[in-house]
Amino acid sequence: MKTIRNVTFLFLAVVASATALLAKPIPGPKGGKIVTTEAPHVELFVAPDRTVVVSFYDHDLKLVAPAAQIVSAVAEAKGGKVNLTFAAKEGTLVSSSPLPEGDGYRVVLQVKDNAQARPKNYRIELHDEVCGECKRAEYACICDDAGGDKHDH
Repeated sequence: MKTIRNVTFLFLAVVASATALLAKPIPGPKGGKIVTTEAPHVELFVAPDRTVVVSFYDHDLKLVAPAAQIVSAVAEAKGGKVNLTFAAKEGTLVSSSPLPEGDGYRVVLQVKDNAQARPKNYRIELHDEVCGECKRAEYACICDDAGGDKHDH
């Protein structure tokens, strides 16, 4: 009985892992990176002024105004870490200060569903150059081979 349970658990783990690896990235409606695999979807978008815009979407990628969510971010730039705080603006959350200049560094986005919830951390490698294939910023690339930090066209 124990063997059957272990084999079943192993099979389910392999199927779940394979599904996650084969899933194509969801394109963010604003052109950013969708960091979640399930609704409510969270999109991180770097605006032209380098502020970070965090948007929430339902299952059909319709914009949902933030409610009790708490969002913060840390840009781990070459010049040091920069903490970003967010404020509500036009149905999204916008960072109160811009990202540091340059690219090629990590942004850690932390999202809490409410004040009592455990935080969920998402790591995004920030690269501003545009992907020649999907025409999105590299950090938000949705090409088939974009499944990791080593994406290079």
